[in-house]
Amino acid sequence: MKISCLMPTYNRIPNGQFMVEEALHSFLLQDYEDSELIICNDTPNQKLEYDDDRVIIMNLDERFETLSDKIQYMIDNSNGEYLCRWDDDDISLPHRLSYSIDKLTSVCGKPVKGKLEWRADNYFYCPKKETNYVTGAGNTHVMSLWHRDVLGVIGGYPPKASGWEDQAFNQALYHSGVSEWRGEEIPAEDIYYLYRWGVSDRHLSGTGGGNEGLQNHWDEIGQREIQEGTFELDPHWMEDYSLRANDACEAFEKEAMVK
Repeated sequence: MKISCLMPTYNRIPNGQFMVEEALHSFLLQDYEDSELIICNDTPNQKLEYDDDRVIIMNLDERFETLSDKIQYMIDNSNGEYLCRWDDDDISLPHRLSYSIDKLTSVCGKPVKGKLEWRADNYFYCPKKETNYVTGAGNTHVMSLWHRDVLGVIGGYPPKASGWEDQAFNQALYHSGVSEWRGEEIPAEDIYYLYRWGVSDRHLSGTGGGNEGLQNHWDEIGQREIQEGTFELDPHWMEDYSLRANDACEAFEKEAMVK
């Protein structure tokens, strides 16, 4: 059961290169092997390179008009039966894919067929780079796993959206009867996603101003100066995020005991 992980990225060199490399390292650490990472970099005259059979980097010379156009392009060029977003500014712990595919394809250890999407409702959330992780919940499309067939059920990936495509995807799932509005709340020790809010000024969902404001921010990012050249990625974590997750889990459990 091959999983295609979709990582859109744009103009992260030089200041945001570490985020791309950390997200890439998160993929390489996964304990589920039948997977591929598709990195779509539509930064004109800025080429990313990394040599690994499971990592496909598409360097394009023209930027997509919207984020959802970009994701659809990656879907069209992917090989997996299952798909997931792999945002370039977040961290996925090594058990993300194996845990998610097990949740999507089985119930209580027994195989099930016909289930098209699964997502956890909770994650670890870092308001700013220097703060500790706390638990967050809701709107977790970027950390979900879905079967390719779900796109036929909901009418395709939400078109012409930048920053609200995640909510549009969840709404389509709900109205099509594929999934509940909220995902499954999983035990704190099983949380696999570290959502990094505030580590970049290019975080669309933090912009505000509704859908129009999100698209305007997407357009403004496309006007920024580009450092041209070819850049070899060096996948690594700046710190041990598994330990950070363990610390957050312990803090969460202590807080729950007090309550």
